Amino acid sequence: FFFTQKPAYEISACLVGSEMCIRDSPCLAGVFFMADKFIRFTEKIAKLCGIFAAGCLLLSIVLITELVFERYIFRNAITWQTELVTMLLVASTFIGSAYVLSEKGHVNMEYLYSFMSEKNITKLKIFTDSLCLIFFLILFYVSFEITAEAFIKNHNTGTIWGPPLWIPYSSMLIGATLMTMSYIAELIKLIRKLKEF
Repeated sequence: FFFTQKPAYEISACLVGSEMCIRDSPCLAGVFFMADKFIRFTEKIAKLCGIFAAGCLLLSIVLITELVFERYIFRNAITWQTELVTMLLVASTFIGSAYVLSEKGHVNMEYLYSFMSEKNITKLKIFTDSLCLIFFLILFYVSFEITAEAFIKNHNTGTIWGPPLWIPYSSMLIGATLMTMSYIAELIKLIRKLKEF
């Protein structure tokens, strides 16, 4: 009553050899569609992160130039420039790392790849990306803990300007989140590539 069997001709339409073609299955097609949307989403976010990181670096250059004029030409005390530049550089490093990963800009051992087949290179990349994913999951947890503590206890830098510490800590949290998402997307692409061999 509740369960109807499919006829043999409906089942055979989804079979390729002895295996079912996953993409032809209506229930699993949604999984592939969602994975593709996730990959495209992380790629768009990575590009925005690259723009944000470049903006932080540009603003840092402007602030350092202003600092030099303020301190050495006008002989005024500097109170906030050094801290803000440090926060901007930290933000550009952590948040911009997702863009660097999307552009394959991180350090690779290309020399090792010359001795390996394409299939083994893909397996090695899956292994190393899995290790990186574990690292960023741990970093996400730790950065969430310190950001939450700094926010709840209202910690600040203890200087004259005294900005709240949760702001620079949150850039580490955001960066860890973006890198976790990026490595998941990379692993999806590599696993698909491995299945093609």
